[in-house]
Amino acid sequence: MSKLRTISIVPTLLLISATVSQAVIITTVDDGSIREGQATTVQDGGIGANLYVRSDNSGNNDNVRKAYLKFDLTGLDADLTASATFTTTISYRAKNQNGNRTFYFYGLDSGYTPTGDELGTDWSETALTWNNAPGNDRTNNIDTGFDPSTTSLIYTAGNQYNSDVGKVYTITIPTLGDYTQADNTVTLMISWSDAVQYGFGSKENTTEAYRPTLEFTQTAVPEPSSFALMAAAMSGAFVMVRRRRR
Repeated sequence: MSKLRTISIVPTLLLISATVSQAVIITTVDDGSIREGQATTVQDGGIGANLYVRSDNSGNNDNVRKAYLKFDLTGLDADLTASATFTTTISYRAKNQNGNRTFYFYGLDSGYTPTGDELGTDWSETALTWNNAPGNDRTNNIDTGFDPSTTSLIYTAGNQYNSDVGKVYTITIPTLGDYTQADNTVTLMISWSDAVQYGFGSKENTTEAYRPTLEFTQTAVPEPSSFALMAAAMSGAFVMVRRRRR
């Protein structure tokens, strides 16, 4: 009996020893900018090279802009317990500035449920507006903030007065599953603490290096060559069992 048990675990050991992890890099399926008070889409109907961010310390808040980015993990077997890396690149700067400023990087919390007129996690870049953007703070910290009940601050990048076009920001998301929705999408947002307008590259940007990406690890899967080994081991175990029974 003990020998049969030993034989039966061989395929399992082969499976464990032959598994590999694979890094995957994807770009957004939707991305766009929203502008304070605007009930229509900006950024050329959601299709444009730049995702604009701006605050407004003049009190005229209809100039505030925030960027939204959505990634789709459907069919990719992402390891939601592992970290991920969000990369975004400055593609536009209105003018030089001085003094210290801050970029804020947020994520829409897993399990997000829209309220009121908010769009769900299936939002599209051609329908996204200030009034319906998921997780947007439209009443309190409208310049730079997002709804604390449905979003989380992932990272702040301070002292950014010298953020030239081409500057890359690499943001670590500690646990990907914290921001993965039931439909396998991940929504990230960016805001900015100054009235000088910046733009991050969108998926439509003609410079490929400026396009936003999300890098994550796929759940470990067997190497193709391991399937043959597993089949051979299982076949051998089956033959030995039949012989012993005879």
